[in-house]
Amino acid sequence: MEPTGIIFAALDCDADAIEAWNRWYDLEHTPMNVCLDGVMLSRRYVAPPALHAARVVPEGSAFAGGRATFLTTYVLAGDPQLAFKAMSVELPKLYDEGRMRFPAAKKTVREGDVFEGRATAGRAELQLRPRDVPFVGHTGLIVVQRRGADDRAQRVVELDGVTGAWTLESQSRPGLYLDMIFVEDDPAGRAVALRDAVPHRAEVLVDAPFLLIDPLRYPWADEIRSSDLPQTIG
Repeated sequence: MEPTGIIFAALDCDADAIEAWNRWYDLEHTPMNVCLDGVMLSRRYVAPPALHAARVVPEGSAFAGGRATFLTTYVLAGDPQLAFKAMSVELPKLYDEGRMRFPAAKKTVREGDVFEGRATAGRAELQLRPRDVPFVGHTGLIVVQRRGADDRAQRVVELDGVTGAWTLESQSRPGLYLDMIFVEDDPAGRAVALRDAVPHRAEVLVDAPFLLIDPLRYPWADEIRSSDLPQTIG
């Protein structure tokens, strides 16, 4: 199987439930989704306060105002819409079976979409084939949503700290692109350095760094709770 796209979701939960929500996600929610046909891999990401500070985002965006602290991505094979429809059909069943136990009032999806792969690039020394890039190792992710053509993601892969980049296009909003830039350290610092070295050429809707979440380890939870980020999803 080769990766063809992703399901992408930006989310938040109440700060007093960070550990409980993330444990539910790691132990109960993710496994049932990865078992669906067409789903190859799930990854989750977080933006502690310093990473929010490194964002470039217009006012009014779902990613502005300290929102969208968490990301979930599902790497897909085959027709991305088939996996998305399977997930949409499965979700009501999980509620009916009592398997979606985390309180809905304490979590929210800020933005979600299905994206289809358009281009990949890996750091040359890694000798990655195009199909390998979505699985390249990384500890952080820089998410860029934009309107209009821009090969920037393919040009940044030779810069320090970048292991690969995957460009995708929304299936529901043609012309909306997502660049996922995989980095091996300091995503906030890398995001700023990449902007300086390779400026954007398209209309940027968000340029935001995230840390890859290590399942069942949430050392950033207290940092979020003690910050000025929103403490409730409202």
